[in-house]
Amino acid sequence: MSGVGISFGNSCTYVSVCRDGRSETVANSAGERSTATVVAHQEGELLTGTPAAQMTVRQPANTVHSLKSLLACKLESVDIASQACKLEQHGEEIIVNFNNVTRKGVSALVKCVFENLKETADSALGEDKHDTVISIPLTSSPEFKNTVKKCAISAGFNVLDLVPEAVAALLSVDSADMPVDGHTVVVRIGGSSMDVTVIKVLTGMYSVVDHTEEKIGGSLFDRSIGKFLCEDFNRKNRCKVEENPRSYSKVLKASKSAKHNLSTLNTAECNIESLFDGMDLISNLSRPRFETLIQNDLNKIKETVQNMVTKHSAISINRVFLLEALAKFLKCNP
Repeated sequence: MSGVGISFGNSCTYVSVCRDGRSETVANSAGERSTATVVAHQEGELLTGTPAAQMTVRQPANTVHSLKSLLACKLESVDIASQACKLEQHGEEIIVNFNNVTRKGVSALVKCVFENLKETADSALGEDKHDTVISIPLTSSPEFKNTVKKCAISAGFNVLDLVPEAVAALLSVDSADMPVDGHTVVVRIGGSSMDVTVIKVLTGMYSVVDHTEEKIGGSLFDRSIGKFLCEDFNRKNRCKVEENPRSYSKVLKASKSAKHNLSTLNTAECNIESLFDGMDLISNLSRPRFETLIQNDLNKIKETVQNMVTKHSAISINRVFLLEALAKFLKCNP
C-alpha cells in the first residue's frame, strides 16, 4: 500500500504520492498539479477541478468556490456577495442551491473534490488503496476535522491522520534527516489567506509556539493585476469594463493565469477575446511591472511576518520557510 498526502486548500487542493521512499505532487487528468476547490452543476452532473473553474465565468450561478471556508463556518459569517450561487443554512450545514435546480450540502461537494483527488492518486499509483494524511489549518475546529475526515473516507481514502499545515511542511522538509533543534517560522501564503506559525523543534518533536492568520493571499495580486488591465482597457476603449460582472470575472481569470506565468517567466500575455461589447483585451505584462503592481500587497505580507518575528525577538529563529507558489514573489529577510 502506497502513501498519499493531501493539502486541502480553500482555492486549490494538491495530492502527493509516496512510493519507493520518494514523494511527488502528481498532476490530475487535466495535466495540472493543482486542483481548483470548486464544484459546478451542469445538466444534472457535478463537475470539479478545471471544468468547474471554467464554469465560474460561463455559469456563475451554477458554481461554488471556497469550499473549505464554507465547511468551517455558518452562513451568517459568509461573504454572500463573493458567491454567485445561492447559499442556505440548514441545521449545522450550509446548503448550495444551484440555480434553483439542485441543492447540495457543502460536505457532499467536498466529498466530490476528494473523489477527484482519489482518481488522480489511483492513476498515479496504479492501485486503489492508499494510507492518507491530510493537512488542514492549525485552528480547525473538531467538527471541521471530523467532517473533512468523513468526506475523505467516503471518497475511498484510508485516512491515518490530519496534520496542521505548518507542521506537515516541516515534516516533509525534515523527513530525510533528524531536524536541528531550534525555532522555525513557517509562512503559508494561500489564495485567500496567509498564516505565520512559530514552531519549536526539540529532539525531533514539534510544538507550536505561536500562530497568526490574516485575510491576505493571492487574490490580492489578482485584483491588483486586474485593476491594471481594466484601466488599460478602459483608456483604450473609453468604457468601464469592471462594472460588468461577467467581463470582470474574465479579467480576474486572466490575471490569475498571468500571475502564475510570471512566477517563472519574465513576461506574460493577457489576451481575452470579446471582453466587452465585442472588443478584445490584448496586453503584455512584464515581471518588473508586475512587481510594481503588487508591491503594496507584498508589503502587507512582509509586515505580518515581521510583526511575528519581532514579537518573539527573545528567542533565536534559525529557519524561515515560505510555502505555496506565491512565496516566489516574497523576498523576506526578518
